[in-house]
Amino acid sequence: MSTRVWSFVLSWSRVGINAALFLAATRVLTLAEIGVFATAFAPIRLTQGLHKAGISDAVIVLRKSRRLDSLFALSLGSGGLMTALFATLGALFSPLLLALSAIPILNGLGAVSEGVLRQRLALRTLALRTLTVQSIAAAVALWMLATGWGVWALVAFALINAGLTCALSLTLARWWPKTLTSWQYLVLIWPKTGEIAGRVLLSTSQMPLAQLAIGLVLGPVAAGAFQIATRMVELIEALTLSPLRYIALPQFSRSADLRTDLHAHIKRCATLSVWVWGGTLAAAPEILTVAVGATHAPAAAPVLRTLVVLGLLNALLMPLTQALTARGHTGLVLKRSALSLTLSAALIAPTLGLSVTAATAALSLAALLTALWFTGRALDALSFTPTDLAPAVGPLLAGSAMCVLLFLCPPLSLVSQIALGTAIYLTLLGLSRKPQRHPA
Repeated sequence: MSTRVWSFVLSWSRVGINAALFLAATRVLTLAEIGVFATAFAPIRLTQGLHKAGISDAVIVLRKSRRLDSLFALSLGSGGLMTALFATLGALFSPLLLALSAIPILNGLGAVSEGVLRQRLALRTLALRTLTVQSIAAAVALWMLATGWGVWALVAFALINAGLTCALSLTLARWWPKTLTSWQYLVLIWPKTGEIAGRVLLSTSQMPLAQLAIGLVLGPVAAGAFQIATRMVELIEALTLSPLRYIALPQFSRSADLRTDLHAHIKRCATLSVWVWGGTLAAAPEILTVAVGATHAPAAAPVLRTLVVLGLLNALLMPLTQALTARGHTGLVLKRSALSLTLSAALIAPTLGLSVTAATAALSLAALLTALWFTGRALDALSFTPTDLAPAVGPLLAGSAMCVLLFLCPPLSLVSQIALGTAIYLTLLGLSRKPQRHPA
């Protein structure tokens, strides 16, 4: 298979098996149990991107072996400190966090080897490793769910996944530090490593921080509803946005006509994402009933609906973000992540005293305000105008009309809503396209 196919398999295996296990677990666990696990796991999710993405990205940038030796020491040391911190907090407040605290040091131990495999473009190896590890961890977790272990099945999945990933990364990369690190090299690699890690932290911390805040303030039931909704958002993005994101960046990087290519990606992305997220808005209760069961769907459906704006904006802005990255405007992308995180924290704080739905609505409002700020600056950086966003107008109008008509309809089954919504959307989308004029 091609490199692109293996890259997609790798991206999907990281999300798909995890999501499938979680959906199976929701059939067994209560909302409170899901919320307790999600709150305990939130600090781990908040920090694991530093190793899984930040350190492995730094490997690709730094390259030289002496610097990698120092990077390994930095990775292992930071992982050890995080494990010690989380173990202490877990011993005081949460047995689940105490058990999960082993994950940071495992991630720190294997992060450089992961980066070495990525540097070699060993995507087939990485994809097969991830499929194998996730399948083994999921099989054990499903057995534990079936035999009454409850929420500890999810803990076991996370620990087995981290442990086997670390072991196989070390084995497959066949890399180990050759020298003891020195302060000279640590000082040398720190600025670039800190920049990369900071970018990862800004871009990945929004949802874990929100999960932690909701769990601590609103309680485990609200945290469980939020966790179900965010897992559905991740699953939808993995199915729809990830393949488009992967294709966009290399095409923009070698594009001879960026404006034409951007128009094509905006149109493709808007056509798919508006249909998907519009349908999710209209049919959220029925989708969740199928996915997690009738018991948890009523609590999670309003939360999922309020997150639709966030998911849709992420999809619509993806072509602009990838075009900026391809043209070297990464600073603006970083500023977008920083602004989104800042606004999310500022807006969610006063809503935590109300409800989980109000809190998630604050996240979508932060995403909307960030998008308004970001879009104009992105167009200016690329020397484009607002008219270059015109390919998204037809899908947005058709999707809006589809949602209104579905809400006005009497209650329908999920299959009927999909069929009717798709028919309405495609019809209106076809009518919105101007007829082509051909010269006589």
